[in-house]
Amino acid sequence: MSSELRGMLIGGALPALLYGVTGVLQKMSANAKGGSGMYLIFLGLGTVLVGVVFHVILPEPPITLRPASFALSAGVTFGLGAGLISYALIRHEASISQLTPLYNMNVLVTVSMGLLLFAEYRDLEVVRLLAGTVLLIGGALLVAGA
Repeated sequence: MSSELRGMLIGGALPALLYGVTGVLQKMSANAKGGSGMYLIFLGLGTVLVGVVFHVILPEPPITLRPASFALSAGVTFGLGAGLISYALIRHEASISQLTPLYNMNVLVTVSMGLLLFAEYRDLEVVRLLAGTVLLIGGALLVAGA
């Protein structure tokens, strides 16, 4: 198996499965009458535990301010997003099946920013990217309107 394929499985397929389970667990927490703040606290604690394991097991450079500040900012934006999802599940009895396709349109934000900030447009086929974007938006609208 090529390194690229291993990377796609480790960094793509497995996280997709784990994030899918995360959404179900988030809905279970909401159904059990947990609050948004409580959810974020324990989600954060779980993340810290996994982070410590990764930092200890994997060969990594020492922690420095610049990458740590980006990581902390990512944690804040992730926490805000997760908190809003939790709030919608708890206070508005939203359906996780309908919310998930909507908030997973985040891929459009990430791809757009990757194209602009990291000049990744040089390595992509624009027609395929546009076709995928149309399918993604269409699918999200179809599921959200169900």
